[in-house]
Amino acid sequence: MPTFYTESLDIDPEEFVDDCSPSEIQELVNYLKESELLQGTDGTPSDCVWNDAVVKLLDSNWKLSVEDERTILNICSKLSS
Repeated sequence: MPTFYTESLDIDPEEFVDDCSPSEIQELVNYLKESELLQGTDGTPSDCVWNDAVVKLLDSNWKLSVEDERTILNICSKLSS
């Protein structure tokens, strides 16, 4: 893991992760998943297909018709109730 000294405990998360090796980053991701701090990124193959498809909706409402956007928002409101 990266080395940080006690006098510099004000560490930006980006700085910490940038100093990690790929295996250390994977260890961090595993820890976040096990601690349930990182959700919705793993599961059955059908969950992965769903997650990959749904993430395409992020910041893409401008590509949708008003009707499609309304449909998606209605579905989301059902899930949050």
